[in-house]
Amino acid sequence: MLWSLVAFSPAQIRDRTQHSDQQPSQTQGTEKKKNKRGPRAIAVLEFLPGGGARLVPVALWIDDRFYDASLYGANPEPMALQPETVYEATDYGEPTGLFTVTTPEQVKGSWVGTGHWKPELPFDKKIAQQAAKQPKPTLADNPADDRPVLHRAGSSGSSSSDTSGDSGSSQTTSSGSTNPSGSSTAPSPNEPSDRPTLKKPSSDTSAAPSDTTQSSPPPSANSAPASPVATSSPDEIDPNRPTLRRGKPAASAATPESKPFSASQSTKSTTPQPQAKLIAALNSLGRRSYPAVSDATPHEARSLLYAMNTAERETKSEQLTTLAMDEIRKFIAQRKTPALPKNAAITDYDLRAFDLEFSNSPTFVLTATLPVATAKALGGGDFKYFVTLVAHEDLNGAPIKIFSSVTDSNHLDSFARMEIIDALDADANGRGDLLFRQYSDVAISYSLYRVYPYEMRKVFEGGSAT
Repeated sequence: MLWSLVAFSPAQIRDRTQHSDQQPSQTQGTEKKKNKRGPRAIAVLEFLPGGGARLVPVALWIDDRFYDASLYGANPEPMALQPETVYEATDYGEPTGLFTVTTPEQVKGSWVGTGHWKPELPFDKKIAQQAAKQPKPTLADNPADDRPVLHRAGSSGSSSSDTSGDSGSSQTTSSGSTNPSGSSTAPSPNEPSDRPTLKKPSSDTSAAPSDTTQSSPPPSANSAPASPVATSSPDEIDPNRPTLRRGKPAASAATPESKPFSASQSTKSTTPQPQAKLIAALNSLGRRSYPAVSDATPHEARSLLYAMNTAERETKSEQLTTLAMDEIRKFIAQRKTPALPKNAAITDYDLRAFDLEFSNSPTFVLTATLPVATAKALGGGDFKYFVTLVAHEDLNGAPIKIFSSVTDSNHLDSFARMEIIDALDADANGRGDLLFRQYSDVAISYSLYRVYPYEMRKVFEGGSAT
């Protein structure tokens, strides 16, 4: 069922874009207006411990504004979760698979989408794209293939081409053979002309056998969506309604790894073997969430990874954890929270390095947890400090803090814990933004940040999850 936005407009949904306090200059009014893109949906693809997968809507970029995708166009499900909407999951900006929404559903009051997940390797994708661009060989290109071929007497070159190119048809010269149409034929021994004869191929290249068994390349973020279902839809009533990347999964995509998953299913449910291997690999890397984008406008994806060797990663880890410990000590001094032991050190952390502006200049993001064994949380359980640190490098290669967020087990009502998901080009402007998940004491939300040389600004906060 396709969705409709006749009763909804951007003005009815609160603009979630975090606008800058700076006033636009007078010259901006005379600049040529840029062509506005269509809607661009941002979501988070989560792989559940039980082997399932679900999509959580986060933000919608429409007319240069961010809107909460968990609320926009709800009728009752939000627009971003309409069935047959295709999302491309990315890892450091590189495509890693396609998720097609089949069923939106509510889990504890929050909307999520279940559907088909199809992994995609970037190298395989590039090979398939290159193969698709190569022209098909013809007899004119290869004269050596101008050899005699066998044809049944009385058959035309085009019909023999059709039958020889059909992988599903079968032909025999014995009595009672079956032709492609399913009718039985019995050759007569009194008809010598019915014997196989040598016949030159037709000069018409359109009659050359085509390779109908070659599989088509997998879909990509820049490819056009599949043709919509030939039924009436709200699009015919409101052709100006915003649309995301739509399409029905191809028949060849109905592989074991494309089985739909339910977010409410039991963790003991059986999982197809390819999907189980993928989930196990993701869990071993500590990654269970990936950003996903649905955009009806083609957009070139580029890697946002800043590569580091082992020695460099160890050095940066030591430097950044030292800065993170300083931020925790400042938090303790301001709020009189439990003191740290003398030998306290951060060992549970996640370090990412991004090249957000494609300038080979790294942006480091460290999220860490520091338990304090001598203290207990107010609600019970172990007491922990949570810190998120974003840093750049100075001229000497030393990390410089440009953003930090610190909280603890007892202050999640005032200061949410931030967890990095990944970097992505949120508004297709050619640079990367940082996507975080925020944990408070009552809810989970998401935020997008834009990184500058000496600061980091929030450009969106919203979404909801359970």
